[in-house]
Amino acid sequence: MRTWRLLTLAAVLTGVMTGTVFSADTVKVFRYDGSLQCAMGQAVPLDEMAKELTAVNIKVLSSEKRVVSGFIIALCGAPTGIANVYEIAKDDLPRIPANQQGVKRFQPWVYDGPSIEVAKYDGSLQCEMGRPVSLDEMEKELRAANIAVQAKAKKADGIRHPQMCGALTGTMNVYRINRSELEKARVLGFVLYIEGILIARDRRASDVGRVPKRVEIRARSPVAEILTSA
Repeated sequence: MRTWRLLTLAAVLTGVMTGTVFSADTVKVFRYDGSLQCAMGQAVPLDEMAKELTAVNIKVLSSEKRVVSGFIIALCGAPTGIANVYEIAKDDLPRIPANQQGVKRFQPWVYDGPSIEVAKYDGSLQCEMGRPVSLDEMEKELRAANIAVQAKAKKADGIRHPQMCGALTGTMNVYRINRSELEKARVLGFVLYIEGILIARDRRASDVGRVPKRVEIRARSPVAEILTSA
């Protein structure tokens, strides 16, 4: 009887330890499901998008639809914020397929982690109109609010803007901060930056050329209320 109990206990401990190690060796990646604001685009089902991973011998351990927490730029043709999220082995990350520009078609799901990226347009406009604000200069806004900056870079917003003088270039100043500081950054006008906006399906030129409307989005989670005019 004692031997049986010891074997049972060992089996339970082995199962717990195996589960813990397995979890540590996995990572979540995501891509927007293709649904776009103003009823543009069509959402891609989890199973269909997962084929891109299985096609390169990446095993999908689990999948779910998630809403990216934080602000989503309110603009016709921009993502709704709904993403297809997949759990895969960490060793499979290098095999994730990339597009023609070399950008990975799936990005790490960082929204459950301790740090996030926030951004604000740098003020640059097409035809060299406007005055671009440097990373160091804008960083002072965050530091004045006692928000520690871990990293910074200029990045594109991933949206096709109309080609016309005075329109946005799409360049943003992006800063990595602690997740706990998001609310303070929001007050300063920063929004949650979404790395590598990749639309699941290609948009037609006629869709891209439509004039964006002013949109107000109120998400069900406490993250969301964006008032961004095009």
